[in-house]
Amino acid sequence: MRYLLVGNPNVGKSSVFNLLTTTYAHVGNYGGITVEKKHGTFKYGEIIDLPGTYSVSPTSADEGIVTKSILEDNYDGIINIVDSTHLKRNLHLTIQLLELGKPVIIGLNMMDELKLTGKTIDLHKLSEKLKCVVYGISAKTKAGISELSESLKSVKQPATFRIYYGEIIEKTIVELIPLIQVNDDANLNRWKAIQILEGNSGLWDYLPRENIDKVKEIVQFCEQEIISQKLAFSLKGAIFNYRRHFINNVVNECLSTISLQNYHKEVNHKIDRIITHPFYGLIIFFLVMFGVYFFTFDLLGTVLSDLIDVFINDYFTPFIEHFLSTINVKGDSLLRSLILNGIIPGVGGVIVFVPQIAILFLMLAIIEGTGYMARVAIMLDTLFAKFGLNGKAIVPLITGIGCNVPAIMATRTIENKKERLLTIFIIPFMSCSARIPIYSLMATLFFEKHRALIILSMYIIGTIVALVCAKLLSVSIFKTEDNSFIIEIPPYRLPRMRNVLRHTKLMIHDFLEKAGKFILLGTIVIWFLLTLGPNGIALTQDSSFLAYLGKFFAPVFSPIGFGNWEASSSLIVGFMAKELILSSMLEIYGDMSLIQMSFTGLSAYTFMVFSLLYLPCLATVGVIHQETKSIKMTLLVLCFTFSVAYIVSFCVYQLGLLFL
Repeated sequence: MRYLLVGNPNVGKSSVFNLLTTTYAHVGNYGGITVEKKHGTFKYGEIIDLPGTYSVSPTSADEGIVTKSILEDNYDGIINIVDSTHLKRNLHLTIQLLELGKPVIIGLNMMDELKLTGKTIDLHKLSEKLKCVVYGISAKTKAGISELSESLKSVKQPATFRIYYGEIIEKTIVELIPLIQVNDDANLNRWKAIQILEGNSGLWDYLPRENIDKVKEIVQFCEQEIISQKLAFSLKGAIFNYRRHFINNVVNECLSTISLQNYHKEVNHKIDRIITHPFYGLIIFFLVMFGVYFFTFDLLGTVLSDLIDVFINDYFTPFIEHFLSTINVKGDSLLRSLILNGIIPGVGGVIVFVPQIAILFLMLAIIEGTGYMARVAIMLDTLFAKFGLNGKAIVPLITGIGCNVPAIMATRTIENKKERLLTIFIIPFMSCSARIPIYSLMATLFFEKHRALIILSMYIIGTIVALVCAKLLSVSIFKTEDNSFIIEIPPYRLPRMRNVLRHTKLMIHDFLEKAGKFILLGTIVIWFLLTLGPNGIALTQDSSFLAYLGKFFAPVFSPIGFGNWEASSSLIVGFMAKELILSSMLEIYGDMSLIQMSFTGLSAYTFMVFSLLYLPCLATVGVIHQETKSIKMTLLVLCFTFSVAYIVSFCVYQLGLLFL
């Protein structure tokens, strides 16, 4: 059996997906998390989690995936996850799915939260009205999940579901069907006709080309009739009105009040008065983020990282050294040098910071799960608008703190193409987890007493640079009209620790997987470049290939404070993966004290700023090309980010020289 999982944004769809299948999808208490298909297996077959959408009529790239899947994928039925606390709004999508004529199983989620609002739903009556099976479930408590899962063992052909759209529209539907049908499926043909009348642009690719002009003519005439008879201001509006009338009747009959006390609403409003305040809200946001970084880098995270560092240096390295001696690997052999001077310092130097990265992801996942991030988006919308950004950019930008790759993909939720490209241009300025090791090392060596504040400043600088660049781009090459921002504000919830821990585990797994591929390969390549030179084995590092490469580019970095070949070489290899900046530095310098001797506090800070802003990693570049489908645009992003990084770093260093 194969099912499509469909629902509005932030209805708990991904949570249900995780409970039904053996696959994990990221869960956050705000919309826009799922931007591509996710496939998961369960005991009776496969479930495909589609991006959250309010309609099958696509307004953005991620919503277009839903229409495409409905028409092209081979599936046996649709699982529609509905937020029971917002039944009226959710049923608009449900009606579109029911009209398709495919078996639909409704999972009425958040039934536990509905009870807190003082209301209840008659599931049997709702099932009769919608002519499909309805299950009351709660992804939080797992109530009803097993019943929903068992119902997927088989499907029955549903009774035909139809809404009467009035004489004019119904007559037009009959007129359109012969022009658009490609098979004898009456439900599908009627659904296509309704979608065309509703303005679903994704349907035009599935119509016979010779009939398109005639179809457009009929649609235009129908809309003129609707407007002339004052039934609605548009054809789409008329269809919406008929559906709204049906939904209101359904909700009035199925939803009943059992208590006048709405605990959720009262609590949410009290908290929101403070959290979303234009002044106090920003202060709270800053304090929350400072607390996260202080706990991560000054308290628990540093202690754990120090323990791993001691283990690698005092136990693991001597053990490997002894093991190599046992198997007769000589002290001056290249293999011994590769392992002890290349792989262990390079990979080990990055793994040391895994606890800090894990704690950061854990705390951010907890904050996401509470619903706070949606409030931050609302609070920052006015600020974003002043810099030419769409409010929906908040989700990709927040995602960029974890990794720029999914952040670039998350821009699919932005409907306007120019605004989407604008967001893609500035996402590389958001500090991803791969940059944390270099921040932590430099902050520990040069700013130990103010480590959390220094690392937090990197995120603040990245955000400021992103906003300023957004403003410059929005008034130049990406000039667009102002667009409204609509986001659903979820209720405050206690994060589900199961989801929080699974998300943290997934992020650490991805980080370690990268360490096992890019970083291991990168450290080996760096070792060879350090060991070999034009005349064979390099007698000193200064005569190695890496030194020659670094010396060639070093003059470029002199005006920003680090004009030595060691630093420039680290930045060059860091283009492959940002973790390699630290790995290469540890291989090249060999000792922390040498790093301290090569940098001043100012040049170390400038090095951190440049590492934050310069070229995105190779994986991010690949995704930028995939999403923009333009080599020119990809190269433009590279040139833009490098130029911005150099200008900002130059200003930081030169201004620092004046005052320090």
